[in-house]
Amino acid sequence: MNKFIYGIFAALIGFNCSAAESAQDYKCYIKSSYGNEYIVFFKWKDKDVRRHMTVLPSTQLTDRMSKKYFVKSVNECITMDKEFVLIAARELDLQTLR
Repeated sequence: MNKFIYGIFAALIGFNCSAAESAQDYKCYIKSSYGNEYIVFFKWKDKDVRRHMTVLPSTQLTDRMSKKYFVKSVNECITMDKEFVLIAARELDLQTLR
């Protein structure tokens, strides 16, 4: 019986830890190796956002037309509920489908 109770306790602790580290949706304003600008969407944990932004340049992505491109630079990454600081990013965000 004690093993059963300890098992439930361990499962609840694991569940609480994983719930606390849930991922959030982010949108990033990037420039591609071809010179195009994109708004791209990711699901990242809050604690990993800086690391993902740092690794994103030189990553290969695919656009809606199945054209592959490399990320040249990341200008801004924010959560989905916020607005970009850069005006060009705001305008592109209004035109981008979710």
